[in-house]
Amino acid sequence: MKTRIFLTGFRGAGKSTLARLLAERLNFEILETDRLVVRQAGCPIERIVKERGWRLFRLLETQVLKNLLKKNKIVVDCGGGLFVNDVEFKNGLTFGEYNYNLVKDLPGRFIIFLKVSESVLRKRLGQDPDYNKKWRPSLGKPDIRVYYQRMPLYEKRSDFILDNSDQSPLQSLEKIMKALCDKT
Repeated sequence: MKTRIFLTGFRGAGKSTLARLLAERLNFEILETDRLVVRQAGCPIERIVKERGWRLFRLLETQVLKNLLKKNKIVVDCGGGLFVNDVEFKNGLTFGEYNYNLVKDLPGRFIIFLKVSESVLRKRLGQDPDYNKKWRPSLGKPDIRVYYQRMPLYEKRSDFILDNSDQSPLQSLEKIMKALCDKT
């Protein structure tokens, strides 16, 4: 049985909604890496990034990940860049690579990439009050490259890819449950 489930994908892919539904269905604890970083830092992500930079944010995110890996029966709502960001960690390794290496051989782990089309992301993020903040990768003209840059890494660093563009959260949940049963 998969006891450590990670939901990854770009902001707006549906990670928070599906993490909540999946945790309820499995009776697992839900952990949100962004919230845990905010709790640990004692301030919002926007402030961390603005005052101290992305590197500190990614370092805090990695510390949060290491702590939650001690748990079982968890559904992790991963920050969008947890396994795919390109901020340098050390020796040419990025935090994204380092974080993925922490979990790739973890017993009971299952990484789900929630894939959505660019048009669906634009629509969903247009309703997001944080969409235009500079500390969040937006899908503005220069930043759409982040979406396309991360896509191959999301796909490579996942056990299951779910196109979450055109279905309800409950339909997506059922597909995830089937994948969990098939991969057990």
